Amino acid sequence: MSHRFLRPIYTMKSILTTFAFFVIASTVYAQTVTKNIKSIHLDTSREVKVRLPKSYKKDPNKEYLLILTLDGDYLFDPIVGNVKYFSYWEDMPEAIVVGIKQLQTRKEDCGYDSNTYLPEYEGKKFYDFVSKELLPYLEDNYRLAKFKIIVGHDYTGNFINYFMRTEKSPFQAYINLSPEYAPTMADRAVDILTATEEKTWYYLATGSNDVKGLREDIILVNDQLSQIENENVRYRFDDFEDASHYSLVALGIPRALEDIFSIYRPISKKEYKEKIVNLETSPYDYLIEKYDIIKSLLGVEKRIRVNDFIAISTALEKKEDWDELEKLGNLARKVYPAHMLGNYYLGTAYENIGEPKKAMRTYQNGFLLEEISFLTKDIMLEKAERIKQDFGY
Repeated sequence: MSHRFLRPIYTMKSILTTFAFFVIASTVYAQTVTKNIKSIHLDTSREVKVRLPKSYKKDPNKEYLLILTLDGDYLFDPIVGNVKYFSYWEDMPEAIVVGIKQLQTRKEDCGYDSNTYLPEYEGKKFYDFVSKELLPYLEDNYRLAKFKIIVGHDYTGNFINYFMRTEKSPFQAYINLSPEYAPTMADRAVDILTATEEKTWYYLATGSNDVKGLREDIILVNDQLSQIENENVRYRFDDFEDASHYSLVALGIPRALEDIFSIYRPISKKEYKEKIVNLETSPYDYLIEKYDIIKSLLGVEKRIRVNDFIAISTALEKKEDWDELEKLGNLARKVYPAHMLGNYYLGTAYENIGEPKKAMRTYQNGFLLEEISFLTKDIMLEKAERIKQDFGY
């Protein structure tokens, strides 16, 4: 039996068509507050904007991944808009977004020594502010998961790379939007990403109408980064046609988030056809591994989606693997105990392994539970009655 279970894959065109809507929507600002963080290193206070998910106060035990953006004056809102959109469709987890305001200080904040090309003077102070004051403040005051993303554009796009280390980096993902790389930054990034034993996502973007010098450097850096062979590193590069230094930001943010959270998304038609149907191992094991990875990499506890249960059950029925479908039914009972999903899978499995009486009782018990997805009480009753008539129970 097949079911309509999989959502369409969203194209970049459809995402960008809606981009203008969710950036300007008034709800973007509903959960946003501005904090003045006192800094010993900067010898002043720095304004940061903090946007909490709507569910933050509802679930006091839930942890949220962090997206920290430099250039918060103009990058904060488009990031919040994208996070709201993607998390609404469950294409990424909900996230806390923090933006550091730098309108008057960005060049000084991102300064580096002309000999070592490492942060010096004001740049070193800003680096220490972020790593030694802001991040600990956020850890102490908000429920943060272990997965953290940092975002930057041109000057700040270079600066975020200083936080990369071969071990115990404060961030697991770096979104570089047309970065103005320091002279030795490309070699430094390549060396770190080649050697790191930590799972790391690295996104880099330019556009055909980007600033000429930046674009040329970025293309060369991409040539180097593309040669990295490290299973711990996921690298993505985009060169957007007709995009300028500024318009590529609106294209790069959703593309980066889409790539970083590819493992988190519900099973799509493409994933089903290209991966699950052709598995040599069990689709059931594929489902378990998918959610184990979400937990281990993103630090997010995610209940298995009904969509994904249906995808895996369809594959198991196609393979006629009734033992694995029974396992799936027991799992569905555990995940959705008040609903009839688990009973449906168990009943189907029992029918096909030659236990009709057990299947009938399972369907009858499922009739008493709540409906879910394509399953209704009528379906469960019909299943039980058919067995009853066929076998004369």
